Amino acid sequence: MPFRKEFVSKLVQHENVELTLSSTRSGNRPYTREYARSVYDEMACELRGRGSATRESLLAGTRLLVLFLWRPDESHAVLYERFGVEAFVTPLMQPEAFKMPLTTRSQRNRVVNDLIREARRAIHHARLMLSAISEEVNNRENKTCLLLPPKTFGSEFQKVQHRVWDAAAKREEATSFVRSLRSLRLARSGRHYRGKGGLVFKAPSKAGPRHGWPPIWTDGHEPSCVVRGRLRFGASFDPRFHYDCPLHPDSNRTFPGCHEPESLPPDRSHANCAPNDRVR
Repeated sequence: MPFRKEFVSKLVQHENVELTLSSTRSGNRPYTREYARSVYDEMACELRGRGSATRESLLAGTRLLVLFLWRPDESHAVLYERFGVEAFVTPLMQPEAFKMPLTTRSQRNRVVNDLIREARRAIHHARLMLSAISEEVNNRENKTCLLLPPKTFGSEFQKVQHRVWDAAAKREEATSFVRSLRSLRLARSGRHYRGKGGLVFKAPSKAGPRHGWPPIWTDGHEPSCVVRGRLRFGASFDPRFHYDCPLHPDSNRTFPGCHEPESLPPDRSHANCAPNDRVR
């Protein structure tokens, strides 16, 4: 965009937001995995720069929203793929004026104003959705499907992701979204979710033992391990939260891990699995 400064300054002026993610892309070029990776790295660098007083307070209270310009070639799928677990990802529809030449200031201002209106609508919806998601991951964490570890749980977690993405794209009403989560068809064992290989995810109660402790920036993990251990679909959650997954003698004891496979010894009776897929 040749009008990045105008867009950023006007959006900050209208909305009480902090633009930690302000990368832009030419409207006639597809998004690529390399581009999505570079934007993610920029975001992670910004978050890391904020520091933390304690391990527990890292990213506490943070809400992460990614706005992107919708593309008819659907190349924006790579943004969902890169940000779709830790951020609330929502599209901005391209204004008609965006298809016209942007050589004069008046032409640029018209597009900026159209995009500002679209961004304000998206931000308003995102705030409602993030409040609903925060309620789920902090006050219903032992019942919600939102905190399940994607890789360890398996391909069925895609149902959860797509439910969030669809609600964002359609700007679905937040209470309707929450109701749909509770009726989402996922395998269960009693009241607990059951993932691939029959692994059962038992979440502790508020008063129960919690020792999930995801990594911090200096632990030698990938940045995504840290972010995914603190944020889920844009809302922060208790970093100590984890699932107890019972293991039987014939259970598979090698797990995907947060950034590399992790194995547990044969005498372990259960696995502690955090939302970011870290297992111990």
